[in-house]
Amino acid sequence: MNHSSFVKTLCYSGAIPFYILAIISFIYKNFFIFDLFSIYSLVILSFLFGSSWLMIVFFEKENVSKKLIFFILITPVLLIFVEIFIQIQIKLFIYSLCFFGIYLIDNKYLKNLDYLKIRKNLTLQVILSHMLILISIYTDSF
Repeated sequence: MNHSSFVKTLCYSGAIPFYILAIISFIYKNFFIFDLFSIYSLVILSFLFGSSWLMIVFFEKENVSKKLIFFILITPVLLIFVEIFIQIQIKLFIYSLCFFGIYLIDNKYLKNLDYLKIRKNLTLQVILSHMLILISIYTDSF
């Protein structure tokens, strides 16, 4: 397995828990499933924001505003408060927006087209899994 296919496999395997938990949420209507999904989303978002921060700061991308760097740095901290204090439906919507937003940031500043293609597919899949969880919540009126 070459480096590119290994990275691709790792990236796509990170989406597996999103779908497993989304499917399970239709079978077992349990707050624990929703909490696991939410926490996993938070962990992945924190990783993505940290990776973007590293790429922008460490490799000193030009034309990056200090406001954007601050936004990338502070967002995971703010998302912890979202995780603790916001109800699940709103939380999942916010997380979906964050997945889309961090993809847009990476799309603007990263140059690896193969990775960006993977990220685009994964971002759409993860947002879809968030929608599935929301459908699961609203079809049972949790």
